[in-house]
Amino acid sequence: MHCASIIGGIVNDSLRPTIPAWCDPEWKALMEQCWASDPTDRRSFSEISQKLRNMAAAINERHESDRNARLLLF
Repeated sequence: MHCASIIGGIVNDSLRPTIPAWCDPEWKALMEQCWASDPTDRRSFSEISQKLRNMAAAINERHESDRNARLLLF
């Protein structure tokens, strides 16, 4: 694909990566918000940064809970 076609596709909202079906809905929603055509529908950088921190913390909590559950089995 030619560079101009890629840029045009992004600008016209017709060129976005395919989000896999297994993608967490929260991650999918964040990506789609970042791609919104209307800039007022997009989160600010600080909002995105905070959202990513919250999502990372939730992942860490789940992993910690899973680890603790496995330890209780032994």
